[in-house]
Amino acid sequence: MKSSIITKDKIAVDYADEIMRFTLKVGAVASGLIGVWAFTCLFAGVVDVGPMELVRGYISAITGR
Repeated sequence: MKSSIITKDKIAVDYADEIMRFTLKVGAVASGLIGVWAFTCLFAGVVDVGPMELVRGYISAITGR
């Protein structure tokens, strides 16, 4: 049987490092959600008008014709 030992040592916490880790995780989740949303919109466009019309519309949007 292992017994736990309670100590009253002070631990130095680097708050900047903790905030950086948190914002990195939030950014990763946000970019994942944006990627899923973009794929869903692209898939909906392909289903709605078809792949050739989607490419034709993309090219006309870039060239302005």
